[in-house]
Amino acid sequence: MTTLDSYDQIPYESFAIPETHPDYLATLGRLLGLTTADPERCRVLELGAASGGNLIPMAFHLPWSEFVGVELSAEQARRGQAMIAELGLTNLRLLHQDILDVDETQAPFDFVLVHGVYSWVPEAVKEHILHLCGRLLSERGIAYVSYNVLPGWRQRGMLRDMLLFRCRGATSPGERLSRARDLLDRLARGVSAKHPDGQPRPEAETLRREVEYLRTARPSYLYHEYLEETNSPELFSDVMARGRRHGLAFLAESKLHTMFASTLGPAAEAALDGLGDQLVQEQYMDFLRLRAFRQTLFVRADARPCLEIDLERLYDFSIHADLTPLQRVHLNRVKRQEYATADGGRLQVEHPLTKAVLEGLALVYPNAMPLGPLMDAAAKEVAGAGGRRYADDRDACLSELFNLYISQGIGLTRRAGRWPHQVGAWPRATPLARAQAASGEGHVASVRHRSLGLDALSARLLMLLDGTRDLNALLTDLASEIRTDPELAAALGSPGEVKGRSEQIAPASLERLLGIFARAGLLVADAQPRESEAGVPGGNGTTNG
Repeated sequence: MTTLDSYDQIPYESFAIPETHPDYLATLGRLLGLTTADPERCRVLELGAASGGNLIPMAFHLPWSEFVGVELSAEQARRGQAMIAELGLTNLRLLHQDILDVDETQAPFDFVLVHGVYSWVPEAVKEHILHLCGRLLSERGIAYVSYNVLPGWRQRGMLRDMLLFRCRGATSPGERLSRARDLLDRLARGVSAKHPDGQPRPEAETLRREVEYLRTARPSYLYHEYLEETNSPELFSDVMARGRRHGLAFLAESKLHTMFASTLGPAAEAALDGLGDQLVQEQYMDFLRLRAFRQTLFVRADARPCLEIDLERLYDFSIHADLTPLQRVHLNRVKRQEYATADGGRLQVEHPLTKAVLEGLALVYPNAMPLGPLMDAAAKEVAGAGGRRYADDRDACLSELFNLYISQGIGLTRRAGRWPHQVGAWPRATPLARAQAASGEGHVASVRHRSLGLDALSARLLMLLDGTRDLNALLTDLASEIRTDPELAAALGSPGEVKGRSEQIAPASLERLLGIFARAGLLVADAQPRESEAGVPGGNGTTNG
């Protein structure tokens, strides 16, 4: 069977993509008035599934749903199949197959996922991707398709042209990658932010930023985004026209906040006024944002979504959030408060009721709480803190919660699953987390389907969390690993110095990492959570590390 040599030699990093999860897509669809499939019992197809880093966590956590992945790279398909077998997943099939050969007569799918494929394949395959979405999508289904868009990607296309010129005559992926890196180093030294006379050179800034990013980017991203034969971005409106030919209609962007002109500021919002319907506005917003990448959701043309969202629908869901206040929280007055997201972003909240809601959610993350009871508890807390006049202002709270949702600061779900958020006496990681850590990929999927990066120490600790060690034994074994493994010691700093301080490094690292793993939902319930053992606090498991 045909394979993709460049992807066999430089596999694309395969990881969890939050916006593709059935729970995320089903929730967004319901907010827009659709009766979407139950994420706990649905069918999912991913075209271009790589080694299954996106589908495998879904299949692990949604055992009653069915998943099918298609991947042309023989090596990536083989890797994914090996992990599927290791985990004993019977609800996931990862096929080594060409997209053009996908069976069109199989049962329909509730969710079709196409991430990082559409812009990087020939025209015939692009058409077939949308044809398959139209053909295989169920009546209540949603298709997710990501792609590069014009005109914003032209800025990156300039650098792609330079790198492709440098790679002329190079045939192997390794040689092309080496030449590209050489040119990036030369550009970093040679492209100046100023003209020879000292005047600013603003037109060079975009290039300089992209060069600096690519110098430290993953080899797979550099190669497959900039050095592959095909990378053909399109106007959003052209992609929509293709979709219509295959019986598809635009539902939304998976990053919902980008659909609101108000996020561009008052001047931009005024400039867009009167230009046309939502699709036309989307195109013009791409112009104003210089947008380079989209993650678009399609439905069947006969679906009838409603883009006028009723905020009362939020009460149909439970909420989860992992936001950390950066200053002392005041519940007795309206005051702008900044919160940090787990990935380092910043979001703002003003209303005391919203702050109390976030406080309650932080205590139980990664678990979710139903909004109604959560709001009741928050109102009592606000009233008790001297903010009685704000305790019943639920409309203001709903508005802020919706803004947090569309900015992906909070999540909505109808799933009832719960995960331990405390560190027990005999910590044990899920089989999925241990398998992903052992794979050497450098990341694991959280229970909320976010990719959590692993360094050498965190990967080693996850592999030790098989439930056979209490906290004392973990401390002993972790310190031993640091002392005896040169690679691990080197990753932590100077090998000689690290080995000498292993007894100090291990306790602090164990406490920090177990807290992170608990918040990511990577731990399995233990018999009795405890406040501390061997000097390592493990009671709440909710610190950010």
